[in-house]
Amino acid sequence: MKANEIGEIGLIRRIGKILQSPYLGDDCAVIDNGNDYLVVTTDMLHRVTDFPREMTGEDIGWMSVAVSLSDVAGMGARPVGVVAAIGIPGDTDIEFIDGIATGMRNCAKCYGTDIIGGDTDQHQELTIVTTAFGRVNKDQVKLRSGAKVGDLLCVTGYLGTTAAGFKVLTGEREASPEDRQILFRSFFRPEPRLGEGMILAQYPGVTAMMDVSDGLGKSVYELSVASKVGFIVYADALPVREEARKVARSRTELLDMAICFGGEFELLFTVNPDEVGNIKGVDFTVIGKVTESGLVLDDRGARTEISCKGYEHLKKKGDTVH
Repeated sequence: MKANEIGEIGLIRRIGKILQSPYLGDDCAVIDNGNDYLVVTTDMLHRVTDFPREMTGEDIGWMSVAVSLSDVAGMGARPVGVVAAIGIPGDTDIEFIDGIATGMRNCAKCYGTDIIGGDTDQHQELTIVTTAFGRVNKDQVKLRSGAKVGDLLCVTGYLGTTAAGFKVLTGEREASPEDRQILFRSFFRPEPRLGEGMILAQYPGVTAMMDVSDGLGKSVYELSVASKVGFIVYADALPVREEARKVARSRTELLDMAICFGGEFELLFTVNPDEVGNIKGVDFTVIGKVTESGLVLDDRGARTEISCKGYEHLKKKGDTVH
């Protein structure tokens, strides 16, 4: 059996059984730090699979840090530092590397933290690994495993924007200059919802949370597994920007963009219905509810299984650069 036959999800499960670590299963590992919890996450990004050639060095640096900070946000934690390891092909322009470092610094500082260390070496393909640290009060940490039947399912921001940006970027679709700017910014400069995560952490009624960077479909699936519950998602409730709607040629394609593509660093969370009205300072949309079992999309009364699991590494049969 090969890695691309079981995919990232299957491989993670397999490795998890071998490691037998109590820290696996959430956006971050949660470590007892005395008065609070230290949360830790790491991500690896590659030139071929993660960085379209249109991205500048600064875009790449920004995204590399944002992807890990988004996991910290998913725990309701405050970031306290990021370390980065960069594998660099020897013929890379120094100015391009300067751009990566600048983007890393700018993203970290934008969210109140710093790049506090790391490593560099030579590599055949540009590869960046970032590890982010955060702290959160013990009574405020948000895990994936707390969702309860009857809770409402909510998401911050918009879905499908990055998918629309990718379609325009690859020349598959056209968009006005104004729309392109909005779509490309979502794709190249994602914004981790750290402020929203820390606010949501203060509400006991928020029962489970994670980021949706790998897509709504995969995130709902992972919440389902962790909490041992099901979900129903209402298609008409999915928040999609008008700029993204104009890119889709059909309702089916629009739903696929919103559910299956990924790339948005929004927060997906469940909340007690009696307390949802008390949440202030966070823009979010109620998109569904927690059920006993199953992953169901309700599209104006027509119910189907949510079968897509978002973006998954190791499912590609070959590696190509856009």
